[in-house]
Amino acid sequence: MFTVLIADDEPWVVYRIREMIEWERLGFTVIGEAHNGLSALEIILEKKPDVVISDIRMPGLNGIELLEQIRFHELRSNVIMISGYSEFEYAQKALRFGAFDYLLKQVDKDKLTDALERLKATLEEKQKVQKGLELLLDDLFEIFEYDENMKLQNFLSSRGIDCDYPHFRFISCLYQDSSFPDAGETQPAFSGIRYLRFRTGQNKVSFLINYDELKYPTGLLDFISDHLSDARCIGISGIGVYSTPVAKLYQESDIALCSFFTRLESRIIEYKQAADHPLAWMGTILQIEVAVKEQKPEQVNRLLDELCTECKERSMQIDQLCALYNQIVLLSYKYYSSTDADYEIEYMNYDQLFRQYRLVEELFGKLKAIFRQQTGEELHISNEMVKKIIEYIDANFTEDIMLVDLSKKFHITVGYVSALMKKETGKTYMEYVMNKRLNLAKELLQDTSLSIQEIVERVGYRDYFHFNKIFKKYFGITPGKFRKL
Repeated sequence: MFTVLIADDEPWVVYRIREMIEWERLGFTVIGEAHNGLSALEIILEKKPDVVISDIRMPGLNGIELLEQIRFHELRSNVIMISGYSEFEYAQKALRFGAFDYLLKQVDKDKLTDALERLKATLEEKQKVQKGLELLLDDLFEIFEYDENMKLQNFLSSRGIDCDYPHFRFISCLYQDSSFPDAGETQPAFSGIRYLRFRTGQNKVSFLINYDELKYPTGLLDFISDHLSDARCIGISGIGVYSTPVAKLYQESDIALCSFFTRLESRIIEYKQAADHPLAWMGTILQIEVAVKEQKPEQVNRLLDELCTECKERSMQIDQLCALYNQIVLLSYKYYSSTDADYEIEYMNYDQLFRQYRLVEELFGKLKAIFRQQTGEELHISNEMVKKIIEYIDANFTEDIMLVDLSKKFHITVGYVSALMKKETGKTYMEYVMNKRLNLAKELLQDTSLSIQEIVERVGYRDYFHFNKIFKKYFGITPGKFRKL
């Protein structure tokens, strides 16, 4: 059943619409009604109906403003607008803003039925496309895993694809929103370039391009300028050949894309193979270890600040930054693992680091807080405050709340919020949130009317690939396969 919200400031109009249609026979169910635009928006944000039947003129928000808010929040609700003859200009504007249809008052039963039947066909087709996309994503998820060794030649031949050129690259792109065309596998060709396109995240598309780097060296730049002008940031892999693993090229493009974290001024980043532990950084880490052993917290802070500055000045690639971070984490475990302190710091891969921190300064601020905590500088916090923090997390775990946000809200340091969570729950903050999200996802997967992408969004994730990874790690099976059990 597709869900419907009816919104009109005149209750008798809502009642008439509700009573004139045999909703269940048409495959719909009415889940609510509203008599002004603001209350309609509240219901839409909470219940995310498939269909909204709305009057053009309402207090609070009019129909056009309500439609704009639906688009602003990237909701999939389809709007059928109701208007009078004198409001025809508004109705035209509603169609330009993406309304499915508009009907004139008084609403005619046959015309509303016709609109609903057409909309149902559209929604069912979208469901088919979404299911096909989920099957494709499940397949790609396995192939793109970093330890997967499927060669490009095998990947292409298994799909019956012949490529004309000797060189390959992956290009991964982030967009401002998810409004770009859905990216199933395609195989267009133009002026010396062939490519496959995949949706690899909520706002992310990846391209496997095939061209001749020697005969057509500008092909890569031409492709980007012609096809990717709307992308917010772009990561480019190194060059591959038929024997190159698919996962290797994809991971390189993804690392380059995530390196936007350290190069906020850059829009296009190309992957470069980097040394794991440059001698200059290892020297600084050795100095940090000496300062930790000699219990000189001010020197530790200064050295971490110097590393932070160097990382920014060098525009360090995120896999390199991740290796550096994990070296410092190793120090904390080496010298503090036997203490009674409860704190949240763990080894991370580049993807986790990219998702957990917004800025390089925030990452190093967390490291400084962990070392500072060992000096006993933190203040005691009441049990009542701890309870409020956990209640807040429980009420908002599907939102993107970072430790730094909790720190600001409750006026305590990031390190201490982290320590409190570990002490009270036995889990790090990220583990605690992930556990609640995944268990909610497990429940929602029982509802087959929800697509996996809808579930991903409801539990607080945006990236299908990231959700697949953690779900499989947590439950030992992908969400798609879990649903089939």
